[in-house]
Amino acid sequence: MKKYYSTFFLFILTALLSSCVKEVILDTKEDPMLVVSCILTQDSVQTLKLSWTKGPAQAEAPRVTDAVAVLTDVDNDQEAGRFTRISVGEWQLEYTAIPTHRYRLTISIPGHDPVWAEQTMPEAPVIESTFYKNRTQMGEDVKKKGLLYSSSFSNTVWAWAENYDANTERYTLVDMICTDYPYVDNINLSGEEYTETNWPKGWPPKDETDTYGYDEYCVYGQALHRRFLRFPKKDSPSKDYFAIGGKFKGDYYYYEDDAPREPSGSEGILFFAYLSDEYDRYICEASSQYQADVSDDLSSIYIRDNIYSNIHGGLGIFGSFTTTPVRWKNAYIFINDENDRL
Repeated sequence: MKKYYSTFFLFILTALLSSCVKEVILDTKEDPMLVVSCILTQDSVQTLKLSWTKGPAQAEAPRVTDAVAVLTDVDNDQEAGRFTRISVGEWQLEYTAIPTHRYRLTISIPGHDPVWAEQTMPEAPVIESTFYKNRTQMGEDVKKKGLLYSSSFSNTVWAWAENYDANTERYTLVDMICTDYPYVDNINLSGEEYTETNWPKGWPPKDETDTYGYDEYCVYGQALHRRFLRFPKKDSPSKDYFAIGGKFKGDYYYYEDDAPREPSGSEGILFFAYLSDEYDRYICEASSQYQADVSDDLSSIYIRDNIYSNIHGGLGIFGSFTTTPVRWKNAYIFINDENDRL
């Protein structure tokens, strides 16, 4: 599953951070600054991208061709490795970042002062899934069936989903996703609601002793979010249970077994990610800037430092995240009549 860990954030950086390109191009200053993008992941290869800002009098931004980029494990006080240039503006390092370890990225370019940043790799998120089989399994007042998720959200958690296409044998990002978790962030609302209520004819089957219908998904009426859900960090250690739904392929995956488990290679997948505080702030501010640009509010695009950066002596982000993949199964509510709704 590791090869899919970075897919979402590569997509988000491309889709949401288009305004950041304006930040480094529409620059009122002539002196170029180094723009850094390096996000540590659980993958076996780490990627670093470097570019210069472009002044208004320049036809194009100068290319970064000669750079020495070193990743240091601060906790172990030793060099983790040096990045190798693989293409214009892109370097790679064969290394898997260790959760909870602090790292320093140092970039040296002839004729310029060194640029550096530090970052702590978060632990993988602990997301539990609970299958509600009937209304008495989890208590008399529970009328849900399906897969619910729970977390104490000790870190900010991002979630997204991918559908598997058997024809192409590839995963695609679910473009609309929603949850009944009451404190989900609203930074990427689509303006639509989830309104699916009708099950396919003859499905799901009913137990002979079950007098309740399966008339409504738990997420019915919830706001649809574009591409991802952001769950803010909580101060309380208590666990919260929530359902996730959206425009999944077929809207329902059926498994013969009900036990929570990791997804197999051909199933739809939910991803939960812990982002470092720095990376979370960067993505959130970039998302807000993108929304401002979409609404033609270009009043701030000439301000060089209006998006958060933790790069000392430069711009951009040195961030990190860890990801946990889980299976997805829709959750729904037992409804007998209007008075029986949760």
